[in-house]
Amino acid sequence: MGKRYYWLKLPDDFFRQKPIKKLRKIAGGDTYTIIYLKMLLIAMKQDGRLYFEGVEDDFYEELALELDEEAENVNVTVRFLLAQGLIELVDETEYRLTECDKMVGSEAASTQRSRQCRERKALQCNTNATPCNTLEQNGSVEKEIEKEIEIDKEKDINTLCPEVETSEQKVFISLPLVTGSGSFDVTFDYLNSLRQLYPAIDVEQEFRKMCGWLDSNPRNRKTARGIKRFITGWLSRAQDKAPAYRPHPGGNRNIGTEQYMESTAGMIDSRTIRYHQSDYQKCISVF
Repeated sequence: MGKRYYWLKLPDDFFRQKPIKKLRKIAGGDTYTIIYLKMLLIAMKQDGRLYFEGVEDDFYEELALELDEEAENVNVTVRFLLAQGLIELVDETEYRLTECDKMVGSEAASTQRSRQCRERKALQCNTNATPCNTLEQNGSVEKEIEKEIEIDKEKDINTLCPEVETSEQKVFISLPLVTGSGSFDVTFDYLNSLRQLYPAIDVEQEFRKMCGWLDSNPRNRKTARGIKRFITGWLSRAQDKAPAYRPHPGGNRNIGTEQYMESTAGMIDSRTIRYHQSDYQKCISVF
């Protein structure tokens, strides 16, 4: 995938918006505003989302670590943003900055090179030493830029959907991603690996539940980067809620005699055991 540049497009009325004016009037408000801007800078490359990866005890401390800010200041900022609707909790590991999408600009590195090339040629056209047809030249550069953009889009698609290259893998179910990102294909190989990790639950049924939930909640769909974290979080919670798994004593053929007797304590009358033991001793004496 080609390199891509991102930037934050701060609206000219950003500091005149009522939530921001209110934030700045709080004691320490300028610090909180800077924290909000730093959160936007991190989220703009992640489809406007921030993730809790469990490095620290909670989301606030982990975000403070990433921002190089005090955890208490981050806590106050996030709580204010939640109250103002500027951030929303998607699930316990993911937050979405609601205004981020409107404030993000990006372009591929190749597009940037083409634009710079066009600017250089435009400067040359303005000099007397280099006569040229400005309209014709700008038109050719525009076509070059469009071609570069299409190439980058194809690279992005191939990166986000590696299943295209390995179409031989059979897909059990596809989970919808955020709008414009397609879907995440759950292959049978991936499904089998999760069965081993979560033996106490019906993994297939849990994936059907996930698909239904994501269909019903399009605003809470995940990015290609965050979908696996969502899957493991869902399955972990389901396994924690599942009843303890207790295999039947006869179901394990490798169980030892003493273990079997302990597991069946109370199931067999002790007198019956003594009776069979005496018969066993008689059989040995005969031989």
